[in-house]
Amino acid sequence: MTRVRDIGVGVVGVGLMGRRHAENVTRVGGAKLLAIHDANASLAERVARELGAKSCASVDALLSYSGVDAVVIASPAPAHEAHAVAALAAGKDVLLEKPIALTLEAADRILAAAASASAARLQIGFMRRYDPAYTEAVSVVRSGKVGAVRFFKGVDRDRDAPSGPSGSLARADIFAESAIHDFDVARWITGDEVAGVRASALTLAPDAPGPDLALAELRFVGGAAASIETYRGARYAYDIRAEIVCSEGIVCVGGFAQRSVEVLLPDGDRRDLSAHFLDRFADAYLIELRDFLAGVRYPRPPRVSGEDGRRALAIALACDRACDDAHEVAP
Repeated sequence: MTRVRDIGVGVVGVGLMGRRHAENVTRVGGAKLLAIHDANASLAERVARELGAKSCASVDALLSYSGVDAVVIASPAPAHEAHAVAALAAGKDVLLEKPIALTLEAADRILAAAASASAARLQIGFMRRYDPAYTEAVSVVRSGKVGAVRFFKGVDRDRDAPSGPSGSLARADIFAESAIHDFDVARWITGDEVAGVRASALTLAPDAPGPDLALAELRFVGGAAASIETYRGARYAYDIRAEIVCSEGIVCVGGFAQRSVEVLLPDGDRRDLSAHFLDRFADAYLIELRDFLAGVRYPRPPRVSGEDGRRALAIALACDRACDDAHEVAP
């Protein structure tokens, strides 16, 4: 019996997120981590050495490395367009970390490259669509037992304070890098598109370089609504929750504590909360990669398409604009 060849994988960008993707490739049967590239050459060499891969001096070198079938792109968002377009033009299947890009024009160029590369697939890294708790919640909603979706509430509180850009760039960053996950989840859960948004961004910590709290209200075409809270500075834990309020009931990811008072501190008991998003979504990232590689082996449309990435980005950019406008803004 002929053995099926392992899928060769290259990873572009091996910082916090890319490193996790590279490690996960080594955990997936039928896949082999072949090549790594990072703008930080010493980092790329160290990770490649630890994981048994080749460190490539450039993205082009990685794309031309023998045996690479698919590429995971986890480079900084400003580089997504160049890296994704190059990989798609080279005929590689691409798992592109969110956000798809930082402008709709760049996102459109990525989508055009994917459309031109008929043999290559583009999948966007919205891992919550693979998280067991979120997928179960959506399954309950789809079953109809709780009725029609009326309202979605998403809460995303990260322990890490903003450390990237400052000022207006930091405001755009919190919507496009963090809140964008809940924008995608809201579209997924409602099965509908956003008609308009209202948003605000506040700087709560005195030493924060820019906004560390973002609040967004979404109005959907079909009448449903969503409220999204994104906070960077929850020192007690990585705290993520979701409530799906429906006409006949409610579905929650996170649970209730109606008749008790709980106090969580950085050095105290976190209950079942995680210290970091990589811990909370460890299963989701692995399931996501397995699904991506299964689509490389047996070609099929990705669960999270490039268009999904573009629509979530459009919501994020609309929220950023809405911070300067007292009126509702359309994506």
